[in-house]
Amino acid sequence: MKITIMGGTGYIGQGILSVLMQNKSQYELISLSRSGAKNHLNLVESVTYLAVDLTEPGDWQTVIDSSDLVIDCVGIFLPSKKKNTSYEKNSIAPAKTVIDELAVKTKQTKFIFIAANNAPWILNDYMKAKEEVIAYGVKKLDNRFVAVYPGMVYDRQRLFNFIPGIILHVAVNGLHLNFLKKYRPIKRQTFNQEILRIINNQPSDLTNKIS
Repeated sequence: MKITIMGGTGYIGQGILSVLMQNKSQYELISLSRSGAKNHLNLVESVTYLAVDLTEPGDWQTVIDSSDLVIDCVGIFLPSKKKNTSYEKNSIAPAKTVIDELAVKTKQTKFIFIAANNAPWILNDYMKAKEEVIAYGVKKLDNRFVAVYPGMVYDRQRLFNFIPGIILHVAVNGLHLNFLKKYRPIKRQTFNQEILRIINNQPSDLTNKIS
């Protein structure tokens, strides 16, 4: 199976690639990102890292067209004027461009979109961007489009989200503060395994949004 990861050099993308490489004989893995392998540490071995601009025509189209599955991990949490980033430019446009490519050029390729179950009010525009992509993907690809709804994906490698993730996990599962369930804390390793289940057409709770 040929799997292409959009944003495969990021935190979420690298985690997914790592779990897939445990069964590397089953998969051909390609990462598409603006930087490719440049200036990144601890990249997953045997993955082909390509530097591309997904908003412009290019070689990435051939990669997408020949893939069995595309996973979209591209996006930003907050826009930055200094970095010239925005939800439209960095989250919505790349997704829509690839979805359009799949809608026109392929019939079987599936598209897994890493959405979000919920977020604090400061990330309202972040959630709106996710929802816009979901509506577009369902319209264009129908059942070939699969949205995944994690909350805070936490890992010991990132203390700035590991500690809040642990606290949120204890609050939800230990103290049973049900109003916090919508933030859906999940260990990165568990999240990766759920993505693997989805890839293998097995049921996963993460494909259902919770309130």
